[in-house]
Amino acid sequence: MLGENLMKLRKKHGLSQQAVADLLNVSRQTISNWELNQGAPTIDKAKELAKLYHVSLDDLTENEVEVISSKQKDTHILYGLIGKICKIDCKESSLYLDSPSKDQFLVLDVNEQWLKVKYQRRKGISLKKEYVIKLIDLNDINGFEIVGENDE
Repeated sequence: MLGENLMKLRKKHGLSQQAVADLLNVSRQTISNWELNQGAPTIDKAKELAKLYHVSLDDLTENEVEVISSKQKDTHILYGLIGKICKIDCKESSLYLDSPSKDQFLVLDVNEQWLKVKYQRRKGISLKKEYVIKLIDLNDINGFEIVGENDE
């Protein structure tokens, strides 16, 4: 999952593997290996990558976070969504495929590029539920509506 996130983040920022390699003072092959999960960045390089892509180190490295990525929006109003349960109108249809509520998500965090959300879904064909955390590119959000407060 780390490799997939690294590739999505790199592409979202319009960077080539060589450009990222140059910024981190590593080889292009090193970037390729990381993206193919044939190695992983050191802590120092992971910190540099997190800073480059404007995500936290946790979001970059944790397997529980999935990157959804496809222009820049005014984010000041979005900070008020943290801790709220919201309906989100999103261009990225894969966001709704496994969400039982289809469009209601707990907003965990916001920055200039991402909305970090959490929701519950059924795991496989069983009735067991699991929590999912995703990063949504702000450019993929068409709108939102607050539907409640977090009770957790």
